[in-house]
Amino acid sequence: MTPLRIFLIVSTVLIYTMTLVASIYHGINWPAVALADLMALNWRSQFDTDFVIYLLLGATWITWREGFTFKGHTYAFLSVFLGGMFTFPYLLITTYRTNGDPKEILLGVHADPNTNVG
Repeated sequence: MTPLRIFLIVSTVLIYTMTLVASIYHGINWPAVALADLMALNWRSQFDTDFVIYLLLGATWITWREGFTFKGHTYAFLSVFLGGMFTFPYLLITTYRTNGDPKEILLGVHADPNTNVG
């Protein structure tokens, strides 16, 4: 579990640093940049499309893991619009809340067989 936690900490610091640098040098209008990249229909568009699908898949997992609750939907929204800035700390905190139990990390509210969640 320690290597995963170290990876998540380093990833969180890196993504926040890169976001700060990009914001300073290019402004905070990331939606315009992202949409322009998607509409260019080039390799960057392909990468960004793949990334958007990956974000949506991760958001679906978070919503399911949280039991389709308001909290789960909020976390999913944050994971799509903030990406790793939200998801890396979410996973890091989850590793501590679950005492590193992989079953609980992956299944969330579904880890307890006595819980009847959608």
